[in-house]
Amino acid sequence: MLTIERLGDVTRWRMSSAAGRAVGYDVSVYVYRGIMVDTGFHRARGDLAAALFSATIRGAVVTHWHEDHAGNAAMVARRGIPLLMRADTEATLRRRPAIQLYRHLVWGWPPTLRDDFARFACDEIECIHTPGHSDDQQVVWFAETRTLFSGDLWLGVRSRVVNVVEDPYRMIESLRRAAALRPQRMFDAHRGGVAKPVDALEARADWLAETLDAIARRIAAGHGDRAIVDELLGGEEAAAYVSFGEYSRRNLVRAVRRSVAVRAQGTTDGH
Repeated sequence: MLTIERLGDVTRWRMSSAAGRAVGYDVSVYVYRGIMVDTGFHRARGDLAAALFSATIRGAVVTHWHEDHAGNAAMVARRGIPLLMRADTEATLRRRPAIQLYRHLVWGWPPTLRDDFARFACDEIECIHTPGHSDDQQVVWFAETRTLFSGDLWLGVRSRVVNVVEDPYRMIESLRRAAALRPQRMFDAHRGGVAKPVDALEARADWLAETLDAIARRIAAGHGDRAIVDELLGGEEAAAYVSFGEYSRRNLVRAVRRSVAVRAQGTTDGH
C-alpha cells in the first residue's frame, strides 16, 4: 500500500505491507524538486510504479542498501531513471545479500541489480556519508533550502533498538556531522518531517553518548546484558523476538562490549 502526503513542497510516498502494518513498520520515499530519495521496498513495487507514472522524476538517490530503502532500485533503473548511490551500496545490491525471513515477509527480497544504469548527477544536492546505522548510509542535503533527507540516521531521540552490526559510536559522529549543517527542515525515512531538526539531531547524539557511557559503567561493574537492558533501556521489546535478535536493545549493549574489548586489546598491544 502507498499513500501520498503533501508536506509543503515535499511529497511523501508512505509505503507499508500487510505484514509491516501488523507490526507497525512503514517506510517513506520522498520526492523534492523532481528528485526521489530512496526507492522503497520490493513488495510495494506495483504501487511505486503507479506513483512514478504520474510523477516527473529527474533522478533518484539511494541512502543505503537496506531492502526497505533500495528494494526497487533495479526497477527504477530499468525505467530509465538515473540513480545516485555510493559505490559500496551498488556493490552490495549487485551481490544481493541474504536477509532473514521476517524481512522477506515485511519488505520483500530485492532482485539483484544486474545491469548498468544511468548515473544521476545534480549540483543541487550533496550526499554526505553518515555511517553507523550501516557502513554505506548517506544523507541527502539541499543546501539552498537547508533541507535534509536523513534516511535512517535519526529514527527518534531515544530509539533503543539497533541492528546487530550497527556502530552507535560512529552514529554519534554522523549525527553531529548532520547537525553541523544546521538544517531548517529534516525528513526521516520512518517518522516523516522532524520538528527543530538541529535540536533533534543533537538530542539524539547526546542521549546516545550518555547511554553508551552508562552501559560501559555497568559493564565495568560486572552487570550482565539482560540486567543492563532491563535497568537502563526499559527491557527488551517485540522487535527482538520478531527478528530473532537481529534488531534489539541488547545489541546496543553488545556494541559497547565490542568497543570495550577493542580498547582493552589496544592497551594490551601497547604493552
